[in-house]
Amino acid sequence: MLNLTIRGHDLSGVHTAEELARKTSDQGVHTLQLALGLSFKGLNSDASAINAGMGNFMKRTLLQENVHIGILSCYINMIHPDLEVREQLLLKFEHYLQYATSFGAAIVATETGCVFPEIRYTEENFTDKAFETAVTVIRRLVNAGEKYNMVVGIEPGLNHPIYSLERVCQLIEAVDSDYLGIILDPTNLISSDNYQQQVQLVESAFDSFGEKICAVHLKDFIVEKQQIIPVNLGEGMMDYQKIIKLIAQKKPYLFVVLEETKDRAIQRAVKLIEDSYSFG
Repeated sequence: MLNLTIRGHDLSGVHTAEELARKTSDQGVHTLQLALGLSFKGLNSDASAINAGMGNFMKRTLLQENVHIGILSCYINMIHPDLEVREQLLLKFEHYLQYATSFGAAIVATETGCVFPEIRYTEENFTDKAFETAVTVIRRLVNAGEKYNMVVGIEPGLNHPIYSLERVCQLIEAVDSDYLGIILDPTNLISSDNYQQQVQLVESAFDSFGEKICAVHLKDFIVEKQQIIPVNLGEGMMDYQKIIKLIAQKKPYLFVVLEETKDRAIQRAVKLIEDSYSFG
C-alpha cells in the first residue's frame, strides 16, 4: 500500500525520455520524481523554456512504459539574498506550477534554501528573520499553486530555515492553504546525536501534521565522523521496515521516494520493500 517512487536522476546513462521510461519500468517502479535539468542535461528547462508541449511529450513517452510523473522537482534557493536572482528563481517555480499538470504531476517540490547564495550550513538559517522570509516566499508560491491547482511540496531540512518539526508546524499555521504540502525526509532532519530516534520522528510528524504530508523520502544512511552519509536502501541504519509500515498505515498509497539509491541497487531496494510490505 505504497506508491513507490524513484528519482529520475538516480538512474545513470539516461539521455532521453524513452530511456528514462524503459529504465524506470525495468526497476519494477512506475512513478517518478522528475528533475528535468538533472535527468536531461541537454534540455533547457528554465522558466522561459518549460511549456505544455514539453509536459505532454514527457507524459506521453513515459506512459508507453506505464511510468507516471508523480512529483516535478524545482529545487531553488527561495530566499536567495540577491533579490533579482530570487525573483528569477521564484518565477521559474511559478512556471513549473503552471505547467506541472501537463506533465501529469501532482506536486512541485523544493527545499527552503539558504540566506547565502550557495546552499551551505549556516546558523543564520535558523533565525526568525530567515524563517519569516521563507514564509513570505512560500505564501507567494502557494498562492500560485492555488491559481494553477497544484500542490507546493516543501521539504524541510536541518540546514534550512524550515529545520524542525516545530518550524513545520509554524509554517503550516502561517500559510493556511490546502495547496501547501510537506515532503518528509526523515534523514534530512536527524543528526549523529539523534538518528536512533528516526522512527519516533516520523511518528511525531504524522501526529503533528500528517494531513499535510504529501510524500516521504526514504534515504538510508550511515554515520561517519559524526556525519550522516547517504547510502543505498538496505545498506545503512535506517529502520525502513518500521517507517514504511507506519506510512502505509497512516497514508495508504502515499508517494514514497527512494533517494540516493541508484541503478541496480533500486531493484534490490524494491525487493526489500516488497518483502517488508506490499505496495501498489
